[in-house]
Amino acid sequence: MRVFNIPITPSKFDTYQKKVVPIIVAKQAEYNILLQAVDDLQVMKTKWDRLVSICEIDGTKGVGATENRNKYQPIYNEALHSLIFLYLLHNDDVSPADLLTLHISVPSKNRHLNSAPTSTVVTKVKYLEPLAQYFSFTNSFTGKRAKPRTVAFVQLLYMIGTVPPKSVAECGNSVFINRANNKVTFISADEGKKAYYYARYLNINGIGGPWCAMFSAVII
Repeated sequence: MRVFNIPITPSKFDTYQKKVVPIIVAKQAEYNILLQAVDDLQVMKTKWDRLVSICEIDGTKGVGATENRNKYQPIYNEALHSLIFLYLLHNDDVSPADLLTLHISVPSKNRHLNSAPTSTVVTKVKYLEPLAQYFSFTNSFTGKRAKPRTVAFVQLLYMIGTVPPKSVAECGNSVFINRANNKVTFISADEGKKAYYYARYLNINGIGGPWCAMFSAVII
């Protein structure tokens, strides 16, 4: 079981993304990464780089610039984490050198690996703006909103349509939900259809817990 980590401190995160994103862009086809996911990541990198540069220029750096950078880091981090998890973590085509740069490794037998979450999520969908669905979750074991200690994200797999999927395998869209990113957005052509979801906890080692029962919400 492979695991990976992304540095947390802004400076180390910045160094990491400067090395990793060029690999993702250059080897999009070789590693079979969805082109749209790479394009979206490049847009986010451009914004992040601009926020970092503002923090480093004497005439613009300050508390406000630092706050804007720090607010954006979890959003960019989540997108980077999602892409690596979906396309690279268990991709046998990724070269050893790129695995090292990506911080992907196989833990030794002596290293403790966090076990899969055993609880699942109970989901509430909220409508706060058109063509968007927001989510809040409670732990099925505790009944509280706090997620298990080793959990990093809630993973949603979903499909859009008028007929419910027969299983989670039919849901081709994936998103990772955390405090920085807690919604799914749609296009105008989706209005009136339903989004059908399965959700589960995903721990910091990328190991998923059990899927919850399917739930759905109308797209308005």
